[in-house]
Amino acid sequence: MGAAGEWSAQEASQTTPGVCRLCCMSQAQVQATIHEEIVDLLKTLPDQDAQDVLRRLRSGTDVDAVLNHVKAGDVLLQMAVVPETRLRYEFPYRMEMPAAFTHNNPYIESMVYEIASVYPQGQQSSSSSSPGSVGGPGSEEQQSVYMKPFHAARVIDPRLSDAKPSAWTTVSDDDGLMRDLLEFLFRCEYQFTAAFQKDLFLEDMATGRTDFCSSLLVNIVLAYSCVCYPRFENRVEYWNPHTLVYRFLAEAKRIWELEATEPRITTIQAGILFSVFHNLCGLDELGQPYRIQAVSLASKMRIFDITPPGLSNRNRRGRDYAAWALFNWETLVAFSFMIPPLLTIPPIWSLPDPSKDSGCIYYHHLLLTMFEPLLDNERSQEPSPAQVVADSKKYLQTLVRLYYLRHGFDAMDLFIVIPLMLTGYDCIDAIHERTPESELETLRSTLILIAKGLYCQRRNHFLAEALFRVIRGRMRPQELSLLRSTMTIDEIEEDRKRDMVQDVKVKSHWPVSVVKKKEDVESHVLARLVESYGRLNVDDRVAEQV
Repeated sequence: MGAAGEWSAQEASQTTPGVCRLCCMSQAQVQATIHEEIVDLLKTLPDQDAQDVLRRLRSGTDVDAVLNHVKAGDVLLQMAVVPETRLRYEFPYRMEMPAAFTHNNPYIESMVYEIASVYPQGQQSSSSSSPGSVGGPGSEEQQSVYMKPFHAARVIDPRLSDAKPSAWTTVSDDDGLMRDLLEFLFRCEYQFTAAFQKDLFLEDMATGRTDFCSSLLVNIVLAYSCVCYPRFENRVEYWNPHTLVYRFLAEAKRIWELEATEPRITTIQAGILFSVFHNLCGLDELGQPYRIQAVSLASKMRIFDITPPGLSNRNRRGRDYAAWALFNWETLVAFSFMIPPLLTIPPIWSLPDPSKDSGCIYYHHLLLTMFEPLLDNERSQEPSPAQVVADSKKYLQTLVRLYYLRHGFDAMDLFIVIPLMLTGYDCIDAIHERTPESELETLRSTLILIAKGLYCQRRNHFLAEALFRVIRGRMRPQELSLLRSTMTIDEIEEDRKRDMVQDVKVKSHWPVSVVKKKEDVESHVLARLVESYGRLNVDDRVAEQV
């Protein structure tokens, strides 16, 4: 006989009829127990969850699978409230929050981030007593959501559990893996562009409808999902044919060549994601044609101003969503790359005004971009451009620090590299021989944190690798020495990365910092900066300082 619990074929053939009857009885008892558990669940679950269980059973889903799904979801929900709520990351240099950031700063009074413990010695947070704190009063369970890193969360969505991506792609037949990939995308990265309506996409994927799901869209979504998946160690290598990210991208490009002229909502959404994906590879120049084609298809379909007669409410919602998603992405691209937008009139359907909510990182990026070029001009209005710029820099650096304290920098987040680069560039420009010591230490602590953020994100996408090398290449030897002493850098990996940067082309026209004059744009674009700073040998520069 083999291992415990296993029968050989010979032993199985010699099994007596009595044993067979016992086996049948045992199986029947197990099945009865499963049915009893299902009935108990239907009695005790909330109405919405009970309806979901019934829907799955009536659709033909195996009873055992339904029961396992409900149990797994319950365990995950319990896990969501169990973790230590005071988890925070520690700054790599100067562990306290700089004193300059603690005065007249609304974000410091936010209960959301629970930051009292990082105040300079002798200072106290008023967050617990301030009636205007962002977190506000509420139960411990309500507050706990804001005290956990986003990467500790799980996406629990019945639509995702029902999805069968293998029906839409020839790259993989592992539905479990592909659902995991989608879960990691939806957890955070999806929010940056929200190029497609998640619920409609997953519903159509599960049912085989093609209104808001297509093989083209599924493959480019899965390619994007791969860079969000931390278990893929080589996820940054979009050029490596042995990686899933390469294979999904290649399949998406193949289908695009066949369907790019078809005016469909899913083709428009795929065009947005092709643009996003090329951006995170440092290849935005190659991604522009996809964006332009998406705008062209949308214009042909008149999705910005016309609703076809007889359109169902579901299809109308999806169509309107696609219009706003494309308009928002086109606006962001035009602003970020300082180019004229292809779309100048928004969709006719009104949306809430985001300018009324200033509590976000990107808001201060906008203020700096608009007001910093005005610093040299005389203005009499209050607040002055100089005050607006100074406040926004302080708030932006505060928000970057609070983001790190709560979430760290390891999990994939394409958005965060934008404020990281803007802040890092500003710190480097502000550091010089005459910088006062107290200000210098604050700038250094911020700069080291920025470098850490880009260093961590480069495991996810190549854009962060290029940005990290530009920031590091612009540092003085003094700050380079601090960087080496505060961060654990794998020298073998560094040598490999240096060779990789030399082999992989950066084709990006993104101006990585605030540009005050139009004629200065070219000197700030990423491709030019990588040529100037990305391949410098930092070891030689540190040795010169010593």
